[in-house]
Amino acid sequence: MASNEETNAAGTDTRPPMLVESDYDSWKIRIHRYIRGKPNGKLIWKSIQNGPTPHPMITDPPPTDSAVVPAPREKLDSEFSEEENKLEMADTQAEIILSQGLPRHIFNNLNQTSTAKEIWDNVELLMQGSGRTIQQRKEDLFDEYERFRAIGNESIHDYFVRFHKLVNDMKITQLNIPTHQMNTKFVNNLPAYWGKYVTNVKQNMDISTTPYVQIYTHLKAYEPHAKKCVCTKGVKRVVCVGLHVPQEIDASRGYELTMSY
Repeated sequence: MASNEETNAAGTDTRPPMLVESDYDSWKIRIHRYIRGKPNGKLIWKSIQNGPTPHPMITDPPPTDSAVVPAPREKLDSEFSEEENKLEMADTQAEIILSQGLPRHIFNNLNQTSTAKEIWDNVELLMQGSGRTIQQRKEDLFDEYERFRAIGNESIHDYFVRFHKLVNDMKITQLNIPTHQMNTKFVNNLPAYWGKYVTNVKQNMDISTTPYVQIYTHLKAYEPHAKKCVCTKGVKRVVCVGLHVPQEIDASRGYELTMSY
């Protein structure tokens, strides 16, 4: 006789297969087949893969005494066509099926997600590495956070994208880092040529409460000037061209400052 775990993992005609963390690949196949067997199964799977259908819009006719066309607005439920209702129902069914197929502790980690695609993508992230637990994933992410540094003289955009992805991954696993620590991590590990502008941020912005995304947006505007200071790692020398010379250089890194005009 099959155990309860085996029965849950297999699912039934009325209940989706339950995810077993050590058997994620099999669960993906099973739940895909379960969805395909449902009415509107293709639409449900499309919602999981591509995201929900945008809310239908409608443009009201202009008043008889005006030539101005009103701006489009979202349709009321009563204005949906039969096809639009079918698409919305498929989006809802996709969320329900995936939610029912997750163990409680994983569902609780993902209860902030708002679409079936977000649930699917986040489960994929959590299950990376066969048989890895959420706690192990948290430990891996914390190690990655601790080691996070700029890669050479990468652009601030590339630096931000890597940092932002890491932060999102930590949020998914409910690995919470205080805002002040996260912002300090972000500004302190930028390439060395950002020194002057990092000092400016610390003096003029409240990094204990300001989101790091806002700090990035502020710094991005100064990138053309900041890039005039190029760090040549091989000789540990900062060469600054033009008048935009960092006000502070970290002497502990042994940089030699050369100015050219």
